[in-house]
Amino acid sequence: MITLRTVLIDALWVLGLAGLLATFSYMSWVRTVQPQPWRRLYNLPRMLVPLCVSVELFCIGLALNGVLAYQPAPQWETIAWSLLALLFAAQTILYGWAGMRHGWDRPLAERDGDERAKRSR
Repeated sequence: MITLRTVLIDALWVLGLAGLLATFSYMSWVRTVQPQPWRRLYNLPRMLVPLCVSVELFCIGLALNGVLAYQPAPQWETIAWSLLALLFAAQTILYGWAGMRHGWDRPLAERDGDERAKRSR
């Protein structure tokens, strides 16, 4: 039976998948405007923050679906989805902090190399 509660819970993981699609679509568009390799785009906080938020929404939706469904999922499954959601939330915070601190269009790999170069001098 379809209820408002199930529609709202399912909307979370569908919104997460839509966010993933939108993020990859935006990354593809950026590649056409500024030709650069995919590897560089995957290291930009501008791309990683929405990617992690989308996966986080997907995990939260599946965890809630496992708990509140008509036939609840096994407890280990709900715990696994919840842990993944927490890990992606932490990643989102770290990438957002790095973006605010060093710039949203500066790859994470370059930051590590710059810090190592400064330490060796």
